[in-house]
Amino acid sequence: MMKQIVLFIFLLLPLCSFANENDFGTVKGKITTSDNRPAAAVTIVIKSAHRTIFSNDDGTFTISRLAAGQHQLEVSLIGYKPLLQDVTVEKNKVTTITLQLEVSSTQLKEISITSGRNKFARKESEQIARLPIRNLENPQVYSVAGKALIEEQLITERTDLYRNIPGAVPNFAAGGSQGMTIRGFSNGMGMRNGMVTSAIVPLNPIMLERVEVIKGPSGTLFGSNRNVTFGGVFNYVTKKPYDSFGGEVGFTGGSFKFGRVTADVNTPLNKDKTLLFRLNAAAQSEGSFQDQGYAKNYTIAPSITYQVNDKLKFSLDIDVTRGNYTTTSFAIDSMSKVTARNFKDLPIDYNRSYINSGVDISNGINNIQAQMEYKLSDEWTSQTNYLYSDGFYKDLLWTTLSMVNDSTLARTVRNQTPETFGNIQVQQNFIGDFHIGSFRNRVVIGLDYNYNYNELYRVTVPYDKVNINQPLPDISAEKINALSYQRGFAGSTTKAYNYSAYISDVFNITPTLMAMLSLRTDRYSTKGQYAIATGKYTGEYQQNSLSPKFGLVYQVVKDKVSLFGNYMNGFVNLAPVTQPDNTVLVLDPQFGNQWEGGVKVDILDGKLNGSLSYYNISVSNSTRTEVIDGKNFTVQNGTQNSKGFEAEVIANPIPGLNIIAGYAFNENKYTKASPALEGKFITASPQNVANIWVSYTTKKGLGLGIGGNYVSDSWFESTNVFVLPAYTLLNATVFYDQPKYRLSLKGNNLLDQQYWNPGGTPQKQLNFLASIAFKF
Repeated sequence: MMKQIVLFIFLLLPLCSFANENDFGTVKGKITTSDNRPAAAVTIVIKSAHRTIFSNDDGTFTISRLAAGQHQLEVSLIGYKPLLQDVTVEKNKVTTITLQLEVSSTQLKEISITSGRNKFARKESEQIARLPIRNLENPQVYSVAGKALIEEQLITERTDLYRNIPGAVPNFAAGGSQGMTIRGFSNGMGMRNGMVTSAIVPLNPIMLERVEVIKGPSGTLFGSNRNVTFGGVFNYVTKKPYDSFGGEVGFTGGSFKFGRVTADVNTPLNKDKTLLFRLNAAAQSEGSFQDQGYAKNYTIAPSITYQVNDKLKFSLDIDVTRGNYTTTSFAIDSMSKVTARNFKDLPIDYNRSYINSGVDISNGINNIQAQMEYKLSDEWTSQTNYLYSDGFYKDLLWTTLSMVNDSTLARTVRNQTPETFGNIQVQQNFIGDFHIGSFRNRVVIGLDYNYNYNELYRVTVPYDKVNINQPLPDISAEKINALSYQRGFAGSTTKAYNYSAYISDVFNITPTLMAMLSLRTDRYSTKGQYAIATGKYTGEYQQNSLSPKFGLVYQVVKDKVSLFGNYMNGFVNLAPVTQPDNTVLVLDPQFGNQWEGGVKVDILDGKLNGSLSYYNISVSNSTRTEVIDGKNFTVQNGTQNSKGFEAEVIANPIPGLNIIAGYAFNENKYTKASPALEGKFITASPQNVANIWVSYTTKKGLGLGIGGNYVSDSWFESTNVFVLPAYTLLNATVFYDQPKYRLSLKGNNLLDQQYWNPGGTPQKQLNFLASIAFKF
């Protein structure tokens, strides 16, 4: 496969010399109100190019790939005369303009409430491809759930935000990370502004601008680590400062003793407004719908930017989060001794926790992220990124409830007290947008260093077995700790290093035909696990990987309709295995290879945005067990296949009405595995997933939103005997949004469904939230 890809690249490159693309330039600008405040979400129409864009939160906008010559920009606001601005675009140059609206910031906020913009369809992001390319120019499918949905749906947990992503099924790791299953593959953690975070990611949505979900194996740009799976990667984009004073404070209360206070405060720190500061903070606490349990967390997230001059900019983002909560997971000891074949048929009480609030988890994370951007020339920018991410368990008591038979439940507790997981990453990118002759290239050349470590101290103790039809004996944290010390903790440390280099180039064969060619080389090195008890390392290995990617985009209707196709690769490093005969099997990396094709649209002046794609992901070099001479040997010839299609529609058919909807079908199976697994479906990988959200806001700021999710049956365990049942969620909000305040009321799970997450934990039934926010 690698030889075929290299041959394809060399055959395609000569086409560059025959390319005949028009000369293009870029327009960058800023829109302010009559009181000199940034004008956010203002519509800008470039009629000559049949394009519509919106200004960012800080009033800035960028119009890339605009043909050289004269153009007229139309800045339009409902109820106001359009502002017309002539602009001259020069070949290979950036033209900078400033526009001022004859409207105050208060009037603008009133207009924003009822504007006709497609507020859920703002997908443009340079972090997705690390290049200045638009959605219709990108041969990869991605979805974005941003602050408009966070605000309108009254999001207090990330899992609720994930439900707006086509095909995404939320999951929750006992250690505190919230993730999702994408294209049949589970991913428990996300990136932070394009960088690798700790394995523990407690995070409050107060600090989020949006979540970007990049579909398919993405090893070429993002490497191989726990944050990337063959189904895709998701990226948390945090809020950034802007150049005026403003913000809001809010309170939310609701069912199960839920309480939450939030603050978002932004201010310039100097007269020139080159030094900007923003602080986001939240604290929330909730009881449980079950007889025991709770969840608490708080986040403090300051952010600062310093524009030294027109070429140099520094950014610093910090967040400190602490969490404290209870959780359980579920297992079945033997299917032959349990009659039920579905969670709904289990004789377990849905509203009973089977633990108590003293058996809990206390965790936290500290993130420090810095960036330096330097404009080397009109064509090249240097971007230096750094992230220190340190997550920890102050204590962790994680209980697994295992059905032994129809009346007996075994309680087993993993005790991880204390533990630390960390990651330090340094990344250097050189980003170019230039022409070779008439041939346009957008290139990123990157170097990446990643140091990952953990310090583990853990033991698993069988606590007891209880008859679920009898009074339940108490479960005691003190007894768990006594049993843990009696059994003995295992302490260990692991350090691993990744050294990577990558290049990605998007070039125009013609003005409407684009190709993306990308390649990553990766060196992984570790001494293995160091056992404190023995003072020795085990599992030392080094591994090299090449990860290619290429794609083609053809714009059937320029800047409106694109056909695309891609080949994408991801990889996972695998450690050597000691066989029963004491020989060592040195493993190659596991690879996931995707072929995908589809269509993207952005039509009707931006009122209809969507995509439809079909994909096929083949996983190779998986390990499996083979019995040889009565012993279980590991062999590396296992395979897996995930295939399906996804559709997304984001529409704004009339002013005030916004719709986001998605549907995904996926079939993920082991194609070569041990006899017990071959031909079986992957666990917690439903075939059908659908989402929809429809909202309407009147001219007076009164709004109504309603939507839901459907997730079909999947398998809870690998032999495909026990079912994780389907569920349908229905949610609705009523809100009143004004320039100075916002009132919201939301009902979750209005159908009062009983449903379980992929770990077998019961989820909240019918509940309500009410919120008030004051803006300034």
